[in-house]
Amino acid sequence: IWRPITATFFFPVGPGTGFLYLVNLYFLYQYSSRLETGAFDGRPADYMFMLLFNWICIVLLMIPLIMSVLYVWAQLNRDMIVSFWFGTRFKACYLPWVILGFNYIIGGSYV
Repeated sequence: IWRPITATFFFPVGPGTGFLYLVNLYFLYQYSSRLETGAFDGRPADYMFMLLFNWICIVLLMIPLIMSVLYVWAQLNRDMIVSFWFGTRFKACYLPWVILGFNYIIGGSYV
């Protein structure tokens, strides 16, 4: 039973990945709270079910869970203009792809 829990919170923090870890924690907090107070407002059980379902479907890892929360938020707010690092502005439907590219640049992998 400890395996799913440890796999979820495992992230190889080292000199090259510490910043990426902090950025991913920020994205998880920011977009998860937006989903919880927006699309799932007043329905905490539905939001918890979505998180649990995503967590089980994506092989119990942290980065895919963050990306799934971000993707759901981006699809529910497709036409919203979001701001990324250094003032770059674009539609929310492109945010998962921008994050994927950012993770590739910072971490060296798009997986």
